[in-house]
Amino acid sequence: MNSDADIYLINLENVVWLTDAQPKLVFTNLIIDESSRFKDPSTKRFKALKKHLKGFSRRLILTGTPTPQGMGDLWSQVDILDLGERLETSLTRFRDKYMTPDQMNRHTRVVYSWKLKENADQIIKDKVSDICFSLKAEDYLQLPALTTLYHQVEIDKNVRSQYEQLKKDMVVDIKNEKITAPTAAALANKLLQFTSGAVYNEEGEAQEIHCAKLERLESIMEESSSPALIFYHFKHSLQRIQQTFPHAVVLDDDNIEAWRRGQIRMLLAHPQSGGIGLNLQCNVGETAQTVWYDLPWSSENYIQANARVYRQGQTVPVILHHLVLSNSIDEQVVKALNGKINFQEALLNALNFALL
Repeated sequence: MNSDADIYLINLENVVWLTDAQPKLVFTNLIIDESSRFKDPSTKRFKALKKHLKGFSRRLILTGTPTPQGMGDLWSQVDILDLGERLETSLTRFRDKYMTPDQMNRHTRVVYSWKLKENADQIIKDKVSDICFSLKAEDYLQLPALTTLYHQVEIDKNVRSQYEQLKKDMVVDIKNEKITAPTAAALANKLLQFTSGAVYNEEGEAQEIHCAKLERLESIMEESSSPALIFYHFKHSLQRIQQTFPHAVVLDDDNIEAWRRGQIRMLLAHPQSGGIGLNLQCNVGETAQTVWYDLPWSSENYIQANARVYRQGQTVPVILHHLVLSNSIDEQVVKALNGKINFQEALLNALNFALL
C-alpha cells in the first residue's frame, strides 16, 4: 500500500484485512478472479468488500464455475456488479422472488435446499444478460480429445457387510475399533472414507479396511506409461497411495515444471490446493491422465481441478479416470457431479434418509 503502482494484487484471505486497514479504498477499478469464492453473502470477505463497492468506478468478475451449487450462488456475484439492481438487493428477496424451499425441516422450518420456480432460470439469465458474457473452451480453443472413464471397484462380501452395517446403524466394529457416525453429515463422510479404503477412529487414527481402489490404481498405472495426476481428499488416502507408490510426488510450487516436463510419473494433489489457478498441462507420452481416487462433494472443486490439465496448452489427449466403489455413496456423488441429481438428493439416496 506504500508503493505507487497501477495494479495491486491481493489474495482472498486478505480482503478483510485490507478493508479493515483502509477506511476508504482508493482504487478506481475492482477485478475479482474466481468470483465463485464470493458466492456466499454471509462470509466475512463478502461483507467486508460490499461496504466499499460503490467506491469503484468499474467492477469486473471472472469465474469458470458461476453456479457450483445452483442458481442461488449467482446472487452475491451479480450483486458485486450492480449492487442489487437486477437480482434484488438481498439474498432473501432473491429467493422469495425466484426460488422455493425444496427440503425443509417441518418442525424448525430450517430450509436445507432451494429449487427454482417455474421459468425462473430463463428469467434470471435474461436479467443478467446485458452484463454477463460467457465462452466455452471448445468455442475458442483447439483442445485435444477428452475421455471420461468410470472404473467400478468391487469389494469382498465381508467388507460389503461392514459398509452396509455402517450405513444402516451408523456404527460398525473395524479391527476391534468402534467407528461411529452421530449425524447424517458425519455418516456421509465416514462412508466416503470407507469407499477409499480406511476410516478414522475416535482418536483420529486411520483404520484400513480394503485395498480395492489402490489395486485398481495400480492397474491404471500399469496399463499406461503416461504421467498421472491423482486427486485425493483424505489424508489416509494420501498416505496409503504413497506407501503403495513410493515414487509418487506431492504437488508443490517447486515441482510443477518437472511435472510438465514429464519427469514425475505420479503427481498427488488435493483439489482445494491444486485445483485453482495452476497450469498442470503435461504433453509427455500418448495421453495425460487424471485420476479421482477420492470423489468430492463439491462440483466447483471437481470442475476446477479437471481444468488444471484440460486447458489451453494441452496438446495430447486427456483421460479422466474415476474410481467408483460399486453400490456405494460414490455412485451418488458421481450422479451429483454430472448434474443428474442435486447434492441434497444424492446425500439422501446414499444414506436412505428422508427429510420431512
